[in-house]
Amino acid sequence: MHRVRIFENIRGSRDAQHKRESLFITIIRPIIVELVGTFLLVTFGLWGGCSTSGNIIQGAFCFGCTLMVLLASFGHISGTHLNPCVTLGVFIAGEVRYYLAIIYVIMQIIAGIGAAGLVRLLVSKDSYAQCHGGATLLNKIDMIEWWQGLIIEFFITFLFVTVILLVALDTKSKTGLAPLLIGFTLVGNILTAGSYTGASLNPARSLGPAIVANQWTDHWIYWIGPLLGGTIAGIAYRFIWAHQDRRWPKSKPKKLNEASVTAPIL
Repeated sequence: MHRVRIFENIRGSRDAQHKRESLFITIIRPIIVELVGTFLLVTFGLWGGCSTSGNIIQGAFCFGCTLMVLLASFGHISGTHLNPCVTLGVFIAGEVRYYLAIIYVIMQIIAGIGAAGLVRLLVSKDSYAQCHGGATLLNKIDMIEWWQGLIIEFFITFLFVTVILLVALDTKSKTGLAPLLIGFTLVGNILTAGSYTGASLNPARSLGPAIVANQWTDHWIYWIGPLLGGTIAGIAYRFIWAHQDRRWPKSKPKKLNEASVTAPIL
């Protein structure tokens, strides 16, 4: 009888340890990656764009190359969304649990604010003022109207999230080149739309500079446009682009495991 109790205690201890390890792998570690990854992405992107020689080309490649490295390094842990719109699209695609998606977005927003604060300390006052603290603003010189900015942010985010879902998540079309393709998609979007809206594609990237630099002009555009783009991209993937094993209604809910938590990368 005594031996049976000892065996049960050992088994119970092992089960508890396994649960703790599972919690760390499926929830805690991905959350940390989203926090740290978003912080690094926004920091290096804003830092490069706000440097003395900063321009759209430099800012585009700072954001894009940083994203490539982060995707290749941490993609297997959390999927490295680093963007509420990506998380929304992946959630609609059925590849991340709702509670984890909410926590991801919170971490991304916190990281974006922290990154903007750090860039404020690193950049000279003149450079910071010249780039408006890295805030995304409509180009008033070219007389870009609010509705034009909204459409631009919608389309570039729709393209960005669609590429992510197809090259990093879909059963048939995903590829080991996903970090490279996603990174260059971001570069292309910024080069295309940067001179019109600042090419946010990411509310967490826009909110931080808006708070730190107090730049709130037309800020709502950088939430509504990208979030609509991510939503439509997720819906289009789920109903049209996805392989039949993922397309609604044939797709089945996945069990909570590391594979489902770490979508969409690799």
